[in-house]
Amino acid sequence: MHLLLLSAALLGHAFLWIAMVNRTHAAAMPRWATWTFTALAFAMMVFPPLAFAWWVVQTDAASFSRFHWELLPKTVLLYLGICWVSALLTVGWWLRRHALHRPPAVVRRHRRRSIDMAATPSECDRPAHHFLVHLPRNEILQLDRTERAIEVPRLCPPLDGLSIIHLSDFHFTGRVAKRYFQEVVRHANETEPDLVAVTGDLVDFAAYIDWIPDTLGRLRAGHGVYFVLGNHDTRVDVRRLRRTLVDSGLIDLGGRWTQIEIRGEPIILAGNELPWLAPAADMSECPPRDTSGRPLRIVLSHSPDQLSWAQAHDVDLLLAGHTHGGQIRLPLIGPILSPSREGVKYASGVFHAPPTVMHVTRGVSGELPIRLNCPPEIAHLVLHSAASA
Repeated sequence: MHLLLLSAALLGHAFLWIAMVNRTHAAAMPRWATWTFTALAFAMMVFPPLAFAWWVVQTDAASFSRFHWELLPKTVLLYLGICWVSALLTVGWWLRRHALHRPPAVVRRHRRRSIDMAATPSECDRPAHHFLVHLPRNEILQLDRTERAIEVPRLCPPLDGLSIIHLSDFHFTGRVAKRYFQEVVRHANETEPDLVAVTGDLVDFAAYIDWIPDTLGRLRAGHGVYFVLGNHDTRVDVRRLRRTLVDSGLIDLGGRWTQIEIRGEPIILAGNELPWLAPAADMSECPPRDTSGRPLRIVLSHSPDQLSWAQAHDVDLLLAGHTHGGQIRLPLIGPILSPSREGVKYASGVFHAPPTVMHVTRGVSGELPIRLNCPPEIAHLVLHSAASA
């Protein structure tokens, strides 16, 4: 019994500090502060349990069959209590999520095709991928072409079948060769979408801004390729990055909105780069809806944490990335690390929080080129109206 209680406390202890790491990476903190706290959190996750184990061995509490709780300081007992509550709540949430999980009713179809991008050689085989890319079971080059048919309740019937390619988190670092991203673009263009939405974290190092014309600049869509930036993009000259993207043919939605027309129907497209780049688009200036719900409102956001903002601004469809789907998913458990105020709740997939439907993509790559049980994806969204059901 003592061993079970201490194991539960250890589990709750890990959950607490992982939750803090997730929320730290969701905040608009200086990079040095984010990584300092992250290192501190992982140190706190490891060293206190080791110190506790050493204390147990050095005292009369060494035998778990006769563990003496009264020997523990009150502050340690209090923290153990917090850890037990953490373990209970987290395990309960996990069981509820996995046992009762059902795809949202707005998801009509979900299918995927995996493409082995490792079979695609790098341009002239130089520069080659980083050695981490070739680790066993690493799925960083196992690209999913995912198609999701989604019902957007206020989509008007003339827009039924509207096609959007959602891409995010390219993370140009040089660790994954440029040829990979060129192939991602080629596969995206094969769907001939109405729109392409790119939701941030494009470039990590300034040297790779020059990749944009030959990669993102080749994206094609019937009614435009739109983008917002993410937190990693603030590591480079943001003005130069935006200028390069715009010069390459993409349309900047950072902190603004625009109105376009597809099939004779108006659509508002807007951008939200909070909390890293302010302000978000001023939706109060958008044309008001008519009695049929027009115009449709689609917002590009880097973080799924802007869902509450989207609900408050009457957004129909929110497209987000940032979380990489967790990037590493453990068998049965799923994602652990997800940089969001909600932890892994919105790691990836489709979510319905009326009036907003949110799609969170797993993204195309990652700063650290390692993915386990969480392949990158090109997300092809096909929107349907309620009337077409």
